[in-house]
Amino acid sequence: MAALVLDADEAAIEADPGRVALHQELPGADQRSFRDQGPAMMTYRELARMSLLEPLETMFPVLKSLLEGADSWSDCVQGFLDARLVRSGHYRDIAPAFLGWLAATRWGQVRWPFLLELAHAELLEVLVARFPDSARPEDLHVNPGPEDLVVLDPATQVVSYTHAVHHSSLEAPIPEARPAHLLAFRDEEGEVRLMELTPATSALLVQAQTRPLAEAAAVLNVPDLVPVLSLLHDLRCDGAIAGFRSTQ
Repeated sequence: MAALVLDADEAAIEADPGRVALHQELPGADQRSFRDQGPAMMTYRELARMSLLEPLETMFPVLKSLLEGADSWSDCVQGFLDARLVRSGHYRDIAPAFLGWLAATRWGQVRWPFLLELAHAELLEVLVARFPDSARPEDLHVNPGPEDLVVLDPATQVVSYTHAVHHSSLEAPIPEARPAHLLAFRDEEGEVRLMELTPATSALLVQAQTRPLAEAAAVLNVPDLVPVLSLLHDLRCDGAIAGFRSTQ
């Protein structure tokens, strides 16, 4: 049944559904059943493929726009289906599996070096929005100090790209080739926000999760901690940071 749904040559399958059973080395009776139930088999194929493709079209609209403009979207999707990577019974796992396939195969990335980053950025907002809520640790305080660690909200992500893929759109899917450092988080209203960071701020948010702020700033040659503490306070108020944990 997987071959019936996932194989690319729809015309050949429709002409003789029994050949699918033959190629899978099923008994003659099963081959005849596939042929006798040809219209039902093709309906099943259409519905099952629609269920697999809809999450990709929903999660990656800009990527789809880019590839459709080059008549390559169908080839990309079929390449993913040919890899037989969809093992989960949950629709929510289809898009991450597709992203993993792009990363593993580097499909299309010679022609579009930003393709994987674009797909990642599109999925990132969805994953941040849907990240499960959890109780915040009780040992955190609200005002940062030089000896504190930064504790991000569990949904918050710090990401860096080589292209400004967060500015890609359906009308202009090809991004500017420049580094982009982003903070993706949910604000207090639960809405996803993307904030572009300087390279130093991005690195500091990563470093300060495992070493005190003053030490992280010194490693990164950040001379003045006062504006850093002010920014971190604002990010906690905005919902990106859960709080701060003392190391003393």
